[in-house]
Amino acid sequence: MAAMRVLLNSVGLSFNDLEKIFVAGGFGNYLNVEKAIFIGLLPDIPVERVQFIGNSSLTGTRMALLSRHAFARAKNLANQMTYFELSVNQDFMNEFVASLFLPHTDMNLFPTVRRLLAT
Repeated sequence: MAAMRVLLNSVGLSFNDLEKIFVAGGFGNYLNVEKAIFIGLLPDIPVERVQFIGNSSLTGTRMALLSRHAFARAKNLANQMTYFELSVNQDFMNEFVASLFLPHTDMNLFPTVRRLLAT
């Protein structure tokens, strides 16, 4: 969550600006979205905006190998990437430390959790 917030802030966006959050890999197979939001692993967004996409690296590799168009799209995306070093970013360090607490130290980020804890 800390890395997501720092990356979004760096481009002037928030979680509300995102249409979907994609969760890739086997991790998503066992993830309970409501509980992940409750502990601060995922942002407090509507559950239907979280989409599980399975093994995206394997699927992407397969697509790139079988389709020249998919390979060209992947290459174009790779060329547009920007390296963003989080380990030396003070904003990331602050966000990371704040997210270590349960509940998160900034409950304004988790209004659903705040309501549940108040009941």
